[in-house]
Amino acid sequence: MGDLLRLLMKRSDANARAEVSVYMRELPDYREAASDPRVYAETLDYAVWFRRRTVECVSEDRALVAGELSLIGGIGRQRARQGFSLNTAQRVLTLHANQMLREIYDAADGQDAQELLHLMASFGTQGTRGTAAYLQAHMDEQHLRLSVATRVRALAQLLLTGDAAAPGLAVSLGVDLHDHYLVVIVRMPGQALCRTGAAQDELIASVFKEHLVPLSWQRPDELLALVPHDGSVLVSPGSSPPTASCGDRLLRLVREIVERMDRPCAVGTAAGPACDLARTAELARRVAHVAPLETTPRTLSGVADVFAELAAAQLPEVDRRLREIARRLATGPDLVTTLDAYYRADMNRLLTAAALTIHPRTLDYRLQRVRALSGLDPSSVRGVRVLSTTITRVLSGAWTQESRGS
Repeated sequence: MGDLLRLLMKRSDANARAEVSVYMRELPDYREAASDPRVYAETLDYAVWFRRRTVECVSEDRALVAGELSLIGGIGRQRARQGFSLNTAQRVLTLHANQMLREIYDAADGQDAQELLHLMASFGTQGTRGTAAYLQAHMDEQHLRLSVATRVRALAQLLLTGDAAAPGLAVSLGVDLHDHYLVVIVRMPGQALCRTGAAQDELIASVFKEHLVPLSWQRPDELLALVPHDGSVLVSPGSSPPTASCGDRLLRLVREIVERMDRPCAVGTAAGPACDLARTAELARRVAHVAPLETTPRTLSGVADVFAELAAAQLPEVDRRLREIARRLATGPDLVTTLDAYYRADMNRLLTAAALTIHPRTLDYRLQRVRALSGLDPSSVRGVRVLSTTITRVLSGAWTQESRGS
């Protein structure tokens, strides 16, 4: 055993006490648990054992054996029984790694460089194995104690942050992980969501059972779903579902969520790689905030579908102009509904009239009324561009929410 390892062995008790103090200062869960002298003593004993065993493994040039990994896993399982969240367990591991590296740095001053490199190589390799054993045991124990909804929400958040713990939790839930996902944001208008935590968890559990996709409430009025996506057909971030079958499955998923919410919702989507889901989710959120509110979703908007609305929302001058047009249209007979149906039918008069259950001549009268009020021909290129954007802004509830906020 070299001088560096002997020094670390000598300092193991003091370093262990310092680490436990860091846990108690940084982690409320630890602070509460360690108020019990027995728990504090057990935590300190484990911290001492781990440091001494690390030095012994490096000195003997061997890896952690099954019994040692089992002991490490037992600590993770015990923390789960004490109610420590997965986030706390991960923070413990991060704090532990930082503390160990600081101890090695402090002890390495003037010591043999070769011994230091050997120690660091062993610490990295065996630390990865120990971390995996700790987290897997923690999640296995949580599987017995936490509800399905809680674990599904945790998986969604781990995937969003690219956390290494996601695969272990996915296995316990029976979910396959993928290289690409379509992030779906279902947005409800402000103050429309008055569900309890139990009701939110019930929705997540029931939708997950049917579709096996990770879901999580990101905000009180916003539900996120991560749907597997075929990365080989990605055209650009935020593109709409590439195939009819994929679109049908997505539409069934979204309609089930909206039906359970029993209120109009807007849907935004964005596709991206699993390694960058946080940014993809933010893009989907922006789309959802300009997408139309629907009681029965007919559209799954991506960036390509609402690029004009996204631009208008960022330019107050443009948005004010569109809002003035909307105000004028509100004075006519069902003009917003008529234009929405007209553009959905690709400006086909007969299909539009049938969808509205009115006579084609009545439709013609309404379109003439639009021209008179807005100064725009609904069938012209400029009319389509301006009026369709205006209608989507109206249906998204953006201006209604602004008025309510004012």
